[in-house]
Amino acid sequence: MRPYLLAATLPIAFAALFAPADAAAQEKPGVPEKKVITSADQMPRRQYLIPKLPSELLDVPKAEVMPVVEAVDKDLKNDLETLDIRDRATRTGIMGARAQIATFRGDFAGAMAITRDIRSQQEKAADKLTYGVTLENVLMTRQKGGAFDTEQRPYLKANLARAYGEMPWSVVGDNVKSAKGGLELASKNVMVGSFQTNLDPAAKNLNNNVPGGMVLAVVSARNTFDHVLPFRDDVVSVLQALVDKNQVAKVDSWTPRLVTLPATAAGKPVVVGIWDSGTDPNLFKHVNPAGIAFDKNMSASTALVRPMGAAEPRLPELKQYVKGSMDVRAAIDSPDARALKQKIGTLKPDEVKQFSEDLGAVGMWVHGTHVAGIATEGNPFAEVAIVGMHWSNEAAPQLVTEETAKKTAAAYKAAVEFFKKNKTRVVNMSWRYGPQVYEGSLAYHNVGKTPEERKVLAQKIFDIEKNALEDAFKSAPEILFVAGSGNEDNSADFSMYIPAGFTLPNLITVGAVDMTGTETGFSTFGKTVVVHANGFEVVSYMPGGEKTKLSGTSMASPQVANLAAKLFAMKPELTPEQAKALILQGAEKNGRVNLINPVKTLQLAGVKL
Repeated sequence: MRPYLLAATLPIAFAALFAPADAAAQEKPGVPEKKVITSADQMPRRQYLIPKLPSELLDVPKAEVMPVVEAVDKDLKNDLETLDIRDRATRTGIMGARAQIATFRGDFAGAMAITRDIRSQQEKAADKLTYGVTLENVLMTRQKGGAFDTEQRPYLKANLARAYGEMPWSVVGDNVKSAKGGLELASKNVMVGSFQTNLDPAAKNLNNNVPGGMVLAVVSARNTFDHVLPFRDDVVSVLQALVDKNQVAKVDSWTPRLVTLPATAAGKPVVVGIWDSGTDPNLFKHVNPAGIAFDKNMSASTALVRPMGAAEPRLPELKQYVKGSMDVRAAIDSPDARALKQKIGTLKPDEVKQFSEDLGAVGMWVHGTHVAGIATEGNPFAEVAIVGMHWSNEAAPQLVTEETAKKTAAAYKAAVEFFKKNKTRVVNMSWRYGPQVYEGSLAYHNVGKTPEERKVLAQKIFDIEKNALEDAFKSAPEILFVAGSGNEDNSADFSMYIPAGFTLPNLITVGAVDMTGTETGFSTFGKTVVVHANGFEVVSYMPGGEKTKLSGTSMASPQVANLAAKLFAMKPELTPEQAKALILQGAEKNGRVNLINPVKTLQLAGVKL
């Protein structure tokens, strides 16, 4: 239930080379009609008996793991043939998994065919060009054979340079930079440590009868070791050359849309709710008291900024890693980026657990304050009301029960009551989750006899929280709630996310674009995602006042909350429905992107700028 924050700072898995794509199959005459799947809860759940712990399977001969891998592949093939899955990410995730398995068994031609099929069906312009290009060239190189140093490496570099060099940099630049950063952080030690920290305990609890995703994680990791890491430096050098060659600034179509209200304007104070992982009240004008907070067990807490706990002594270096992660993603060779790469490169497997938990802690320490800075920028009339949810940063998921759900439901009700008491007009919520996260918790703790039983129990627990959150929204028709859609490039409604999947008159869900107005590769979409705003490399505060860049729909959502707050400040008589209508009316449609335009919206409201 954590907020989505940073670009991944741990190494990319092989799965990252199989980015989601749209791969709907065409029905053929005489073929039985497929079962329509419209939500994640309708997908099959399965488990498989593995011979050893996941981390141990990373080194065994392929013959030991191949029977269970083939069993998974048989089921995936059947799903694609019999199910009409209406979510692109889910459907093509299955295709990507089959490509991984094909690579694992040595069927490079089959893996490349799937990759090309997926690339041909991409929706985003950059992905239509870059999807799977690195993978395809690596596998072509493996097929060609020859001496690794004198034949394979030069062959790969020449082909990659030609393939990427023919692409328009203005379209693919961000993808290239992100891929380069991910490869630079790739580390076998960290991957092994992640298995030992996260997967092995779960497998032990399940007596090695594990979900298929755990088998696929083994396949992905082994493919990474065999086919990605050996060529890492070669691929990075090709991508770096492209970055060096294309030092061209993007055309900024976002900043001209923004509005700063002068302090002399005829505005009224407006309370902006920041419902997040914790916010530093000292950086903003705020209500009194500034907020309320809840610890990881949803018990009342007095800390509005998320406590760092045991990671507190390491906070200075962790802040550097936050900054470095964004610089790595942007292909910027900064001291912060070098520090992060140095840290990742020297981690030992038994150090991964602490490092991962430290990153989780600092991510949530930063997140709410960063969001608040975006939500109040350029608005001298804004006052914040804070609700801090100090979610766990521990590697092991907390066990969820009906009792924990009831405590969370009570916290949701208390949060909205706090906002109502302080006459809050707009509340930003840059977090989301679906019932699948609770299935993972139950599986980790081996609650439920079968995956299907866990699915039913997880949904029951989730519904307690979902219904409480929805009821709380409905109890506050005077508040406009703004939610980030998510960073999974999937459908918020298919995945049953809350709050992003709700459809309510006083809720608006936001996707992310970059400064050019182009939909980001990570932005979740769907029927409930009705507007977009800049969520790429947005500068805002960390606790204490230091600034950093972050990316995500977490950063896009408060841009919309910011606009709503300015509407309410200048036109206090507006209802949430009216403010939402003005935001939608002022937005500009381009495909499925509906980009807000604060200048136009405020003008539509009759505000003189």
